[in-house]
Amino acid sequence: MNRRVLALATSLVLAACGGNAAGPARPATKPPPRPAATKPVNAPEPAPEPGAKAGARAAPAPATGLDLYSPRAQRLFQEAVQARADLDKQKLTDWPMLERRWREVLTAADIPEAHFNLGVALEAQGRTDEARAEYERARALKPALRQAAVNLGVLLEKSGDPRGAQAVYAGVVRDFPEDARARERLAALYLGAGQLDEAWRLAREALLRDPRSVTANKVLIRVAGQRNQVDLAQLIALRTTKLDPADPELPFLAGELAAKEGDDAAAEGSFRKALALDARFLPARAALLRAAVKRGRWGAALEHAEAYLRERPNDAAVQLAYGIALRNAGKADEALAAYGRAEELSGGRLSEVYLARGALHMQVKEECEPALQDFRKYADAAGPVAATESPVLKLQRECEAILEENRKAAEAAAQLKAQQKPTPATPAPSGEGAKDGAAAPTPPPIEVP
Repeated sequence: MNRRVLALATSLVLAACGGNAAGPARPATKPPPRPAATKPVNAPEPAPEPGAKAGARAAPAPATGLDLYSPRAQRLFQEAVQARADLDKQKLTDWPMLERRWREVLTAADIPEAHFNLGVALEAQGRTDEARAEYERARALKPALRQAAVNLGVLLEKSGDPRGAQAVYAGVVRDFPEDARARERLAALYLGAGQLDEAWRLAREALLRDPRSVTANKVLIRVAGQRNQVDLAQLIALRTTKLDPADPELPFLAGELAAKEGDDAAAEGSFRKALALDARFLPARAALLRAAVKRGRWGAALEHAEAYLRERPNDAAVQLAYGIALRNAGKADEALAAYGRAEELSGGRLSEVYLARGALHMQVKEECEPALQDFRKYADAAGPVAATESPVLKLQRECEAILEENRKAAEAAAQLKAQQKPTPATPAPSGEGAKDGAAAPTPPPIEVP
């Protein structure tokens, strides 16, 4: 599990248990790969990536040497290009229709640009395996088709294969010295690996080739921030915002820089601006959730956790944070349900779930038996070092002391009850002299004359 997300969960639990943590650690905020550039008919435009914000559309790559193909292939290719242009004029997107158009072209001729554009349409529909095959086919037919290589690299990156993506980008950098996109993506990969010098160098090289590269500027912002060059990072962020005022990641980065300087109010304002640009921008949502928990604003924490989980319900750490917010909002049973989901989603590997649930059983429901079970699970999962650094040992001792006191109280009550048990009364004899329960008088002895 991502260490930064795990740290967020740990700090949230400590906050709920009254621990003295220094404050929640930041969740993972590494941005998704920016779309690769294609060679459109008229002007550059990014190729789409799954989850890209609405309105991002890829222009078709032009085919050089169309006259080498049959008249039918040429006509179908131009019709597909025109279909895309018509959609752009109306600000519409119809990827299934464009997929059909490019498949029709390929029935007439094996044109590499058609394979590339088919890959773009497939990737936009989330069919990444098919898209990858089309990009690779385009590269095989035409090694000089740089766009296919760059898009393939982005696809590999998003599919969790950074090494494969790095190899593709490195090939583009080698074969196309003027390329900026592969350099900016390589810079982002080096940044993610903590190789700040390489990330800075490649981002600068990308900007020399494309001064308007927002992705390369973002790498510079992050590198400067990690080097504690906050003033430089803020200056680059301000300049980059003018290049793309609608990009929510830019105010988010500004918020991170403000938080680094301790200006929490400015940081939250920037995070909110990011959400105003894109309500589904999850890094900003997570940052606001973290801030709400840190300040005990449980209503806001619930709002941000619920919004986050609508987009990504399988995030175990945020499910845990949601449970803690529910608990502090007085919704203990709902909190237990959230803890259960967090435990299931993490496969039992999120040890903080056991700490949070144990604390709830002990402190809210006053049930020490299930609390002790969870505390022991936490100690087993977290390890001895982590357990000693958390409040679990203290809570466990308190719970054991409560159970021992309850046991002694129960024993004392049982002894007292036994001592107060009444002695059975002697039954009264039945007879004529008995009246109203009174004992009959003893008759005088009979004397024998």
